[in-house]
Amino acid sequence: MRFFVAFSILLSLGTVTIQCKKQSLDSSLLFESLPKPNLFIQKEGKGKRGTVIGMEPYLNQFTYASEESFYLSLKEYFQTAKENDMLFVDRSIVVLPEYIGTWLVVTGEDKSIFLSGTILEAMEQLVKHNLGSFLWHYLFSNSYASDHLKETLFRMKAWQMADRYQSLFSRFAREYRVSILAGSIVLPHPKVVEGKITPTDGPLENVAFYFHPDGRVDETIVRKLFPIAEEKQFLQEGKANENPTYRTPLGRLYTMICADSWFPEEYRELVQSESEILAVPSFVSPGDVWQSKWNGYSGYANPSDVATKDIGTITEKTAWRKYSMLGRQKSPHVKLAINVFFRGELWDLTASGDAFFQWMGKPLNNLVKDQKNQGRLYAFYL
Repeated sequence: MRFFVAFSILLSLGTVTIQCKKQSLDSSLLFESLPKPNLFIQKEGKGKRGTVIGMEPYLNQFTYASEESFYLSLKEYFQTAKENDMLFVDRSIVVLPEYIGTWLVVTGEDKSIFLSGTILEAMEQLVKHNLGSFLWHYLFSNSYASDHLKETLFRMKAWQMADRYQSLFSRFAREYRVSILAGSIVLPHPKVVEGKITPTDGPLENVAFYFHPDGRVDETIVRKLFPIAEEKQFLQEGKANENPTYRTPLGRLYTMICADSWFPEEYRELVQSESEILAVPSFVSPGDVWQSKWNGYSGYANPSDVATKDIGTITEKTAWRKYSMLGRQKSPHVKLAINVFFRGELWDLTASGDAFFQWMGKPLNNLVKDQKNQGRLYAFYL
C-alpha cells in the first residue's frame, strides 16, 4: 500500500526528479516581506525578584525562511523588553506560544515554498524539493499516525528542526540572560541526550523545552497530553503524570500545552506540584475564532462539569475563559498563571487569540485593543 501511495505522489508532482535544486529568497525581498508589527506592551506588578514575560510575536511564513530571519523577527521583541526594563539578568522567564518552533520545518528551503498562496501548496513544494528524503521516510520509517503524509513530512525534517530550535532559543537565552519556555515544536518522541535535543524513531509529539539563562536546554520535556482531533491524526498523546515542574529563580513553573489546560486532571497535577507559576502556550485559528460558536471538546468527551447548554451557544472566547485556565486554576500556590497565543499569518492560515492572565488567584484584564499585525509583550513583576 505504501508503495502505491508513493508512486501516486510521484505522478501528482509530475516529476521523476529525486531532488530539485533549492533557490533562496532574495535578501531584499525577504527583508521587505518580514512582518513589521505594531507592538503592544502591558506591565503589571511592582516586584523586584524578577519578571515573567508573555511574548506574542506577530509572525508570517517569511519569518521562517532562514535562521537569521527568525532571529531578527524575535529579537525585536526581546530587545524591546530589555529597553523597557522588563528583563532581569538571570531572573526573568519568557513564555512563548505553542507551535512557534514547528514552522522551522520550512527553514532553509526553496523560495517557492514561501511564495506559495496556501499551506497545501507550500507543503507540496516542500515534498517536491526533498523528494528523495520524503519517499525514503515514507516507505521505510516507522509510522504511528493515520495521516502518514504529514507524519513523514515532519519526520524527514526532524533533525534540522531540532538543531535550529535549540540553536535559536539557546542564543536568545544567552544573549539576554533569561530563561525561556520556548513555546512548542513537533518532533518524533525527542529526548535530551548530553545536552542536545535528539529526535528518535518514535511517534510525533507536540513538545515544549525550557532553556536556562546560560543557554542550556533542560533535560526534561513537556509533552502535550490532549491533542485535539485534527492533531491526533499525526500526533501521539504524552503520558499523564510525566510532565516536569521546572525550578526557576521565581519559583516552580508548571506548563500545560494549549488544550491540556481544559482538563481537570491537569489541575490536580498542578496542585501536587506546588508550582507558583503556570504557563499555557496556545495556538488557535482562524482569525475570527474568538467570535465563533464553541463546539465542545475536540477529540475527547466533555468533562462532567461542562454545561451542555454552552455547546453551540457561547463563543469560543467565552469557553476559553470558562473551561480553560481562568475557570479551572484554583491552586493556592499559583501566584501567576499566563496563557499566550501564537499570532500571525502563515500563508492562508491566520492565528489569533488574546492572552489570559490570573494574578494572585484572580483574573486580570488584558488591556490590549486588537489591531492588525500586532505583536504583544506582557510583563509581570514578581
